[in-house]
Amino acid sequence: MMKSYVGIVSKNGIELFYPEDPATVRFLWRRVQRQKGRVACVWSVLPADAAELIQIEISLGWTREAMDHMQQHAREYGFIVPYQDEVPVVVQHCRAG
Repeated sequence: MMKSYVGIVSKNGIELFYPEDPATVRFLWRRVQRQKGRVACVWSVLPADAAELIQIEISLGWTREAMDHMQQHAREYGFIVPYQDEVPVVVQHCRAG
């Protein structure tokens, strides 16, 4: 079954990755705003088993591998950016190849 997930990515890969809900999106967005450097919030739609693999890879510190798997298995993914009054929304969807 496909589900939507949100996370934080950096040059090192995926740092955090959770099932999407409004509170999680707000938490991650605020965290990205406080961090220095090039980090971003991402959104993706994945099968549950692929998301579980990604979460395991992150817990093992394999953040680049997790990012590769997210891009390979995602039906759609994109970046979350501010919209109105700092409410984060997904503005760009990328179709997985």
